[in-house]
Amino acid sequence: MNAIASDVTAVPLAHRSALMARVVDLARRVASSDANLLVAGESGTGKGLLARFIHETSPRHSGPFVTITCANIAADLLESELFGHEKGAFTGAVEQKKGRFELADGGTILIDGVSELQPPLQGKLLRVVQERSFERLAGTRTISVDVRILASTQADLEALVAAGSFRKDLFYRLNVIRIEIPPLRDRLEDVPVLAEQVLLGIARRRGSAPKRLTKGALDRLMAHSWPGNVRELQNVIESAAILEDGPEIRAEAIRVGVTRPFAPIAEAMHRRYSLAQLEEAYIRDVLRLTGNNRSEAARILGINRKTLLEKRKRYGIP
Repeated sequence: MNAIASDVTAVPLAHRSALMARVVDLARRVASSDANLLVAGESGTGKGLLARFIHETSPRHSGPFVTITCANIAADLLESELFGHEKGAFTGAVEQKKGRFELADGGTILIDGVSELQPPLQGKLLRVVQERSFERLAGTRTISVDVRILASTQADLEALVAAGSFRKDLFYRLNVIRIEIPPLRDRLEDVPVLAEQVLLGIARRRGSAPKRLTKGALDRLMAHSWPGNVRELQNVIESAAILEDGPEIRAEAIRVGVTRPFAPIAEAMHRRYSLAQLEEAYIRDVLRLTGNNRSEAARILGINRKTLLEKRKRYGIP
């Protein structure tokens, strides 16, 4: 069983922020359900680990946890990988093969990058989502499975539905429960605890004492916007631990470009934010930069504390 089932200090679920605390709490609450679940978030935020956490804390924890990463498999092989094939189904199919759904029987399957599926395969997946049954490629026998279906995406599935490239009915079936993992730039207070957990992991593997971050090193980490999210942070810390021979990691070993702690207009232009999304992002940034001092944040925003409270409630900002 994965250690994170009872310990969410593991990277990338380690957290100090209220944002991530709500994510983990929701994951715990929905783990007991068999409802389909969609995990959304940018690349590197830990969607796969959160899905495993949900499996390991669910009644299915003694069953298999099977992942298929759609982007890593050629489109013409995905059907066989998902549903299996019979001997002779195609050139090179020299024996019968079980697909990931069969392998996940009695447990959980994670379809990572579900947005990568082409429309014909989306239709076949819809049937499995609805009926929990399918046929292997070139097979005639209907196979039924007892499996919980989790899907993850870094794409905007609603936009793909609107564009006609992702089936609306499949989206609704997968999106019964939705968990959004916030990007690391929206929860920079998690950076120190995440970095600490990475260093502890390195120390355990090496059988040595964990290295410490100097104040300069931590300041450098906190000044970065982390476009690669927790995965990028892990790589940066791993690199720094290799570069430093002593017990401390200094700022010079932190190989990141120092970026402005917030640039909501530039981000809004890049990510095509609505005006409401821009306002929410700016309020979050100001609260973070003021250490959650509501009076100071309201002064910077040019509004009174009552208006700030109303906007925080509207956007779900703690």
